[in-house]
This record gives sequence, C-alpha cells and structure tokens, in this order.
Amino acid sequence: MYKHVLVAIDGTACAHRALGEAIGLAACSHGEVEIVHVIDYTFLQYESGPGIRTDVVPELMECGSNLLRDAAAAAEVAGVRCTTTLIDNVLSLGDVAGQVLAHVIKKHPDVVVVGTHGRRGLRRAFLGSVAESLARACPVPVLLVRALESESVSAASEELP
Repeated sequence: MYKHVLVAIDGTACAHRALGEAIGLAACSHGEVEIVHVIDYTFLQYESGPGIRTDVVPELMECGSNLLRDAAAAAEVAGVRCTTTLIDNVLSLGDVAGQVLAHVIKKHPDVVVVGTHGRRGLRRAFLGSVAESLARACPVPVLLVRALESESVSAASEELP
C-alpha cells in the first residue's frame, strides 16, 4: 500500500485538511508521512529593488519551520512516523509545484497528498494551481483534498481585491 506518503503544506486550512488525510493514509498502511513546505519566492518576480529582500526571507523560513514543526506534532499525536522537509530555492521564483515535483522525483513517495481550493475559470488561470500542476505531471498518484465550502469562500474573499 502507501508506505511513504508525501504531503505538501502551506499553512492554509485546505493544506491542514490534506495533512490530516496524509496522516490517515500513513496510519492505515503503517507507513510514514513526509511533510514538505516550499518557501514561496513569488514576490521576487515583482521585486523592484536589487537583490533579495533580506528582511522577508528570515520570516519566510521561520514560518515554514513552524508549519513543519506543528504538522510533525500532529503526526506524532496520531502515532505516525514522519519526516519534514523545508525546500528553500530562491531560484524557483515561486514555482512551488515544480519544487514539489522535483522533490517527488528525488524521494519516490508512493502517493502525494495536496490540498486544492477547487478554483475555476479566471481565478485559477491568474493564480495558477499547485494541485493541478502536480496532478498533471506527478509520476505517482496524487490525492487532491478539496477545501470545505466555507474555507473556499473565505479564501476567495481574502485573495481578491
């Protein structure tokens, strides 16, 4: 079955649901969950000044580390072995899906679990979709965990001006 379950998290409620599903899969198969967080450098595509914003990067790293720590604690409470991986590649310029995919190819998990907000139409086209990119390109099965309707509505209202 699924001995190595990889889940990508980003701090959203939807990713938290995906984490729960990944922990459940790993528990059912007596496997291990690998929890991955990618530092999102999308903001650099729009950076007008020279170099990396040194004031932002430490905060991104700390936030990612905290997310992984909390996720590992959830796995521990469920009695599931886990590892955590913080992916920090400034050259990715926000290609989160590409970074997760590269990690999947390197680590060979049995399944990848990722949350999706279920966006459609222009919203998906403009914002992109990590989940959709992974589902299309991933060499292993991908379990997409949809946001609850209330999470989708509140997330959409936060994203649009």
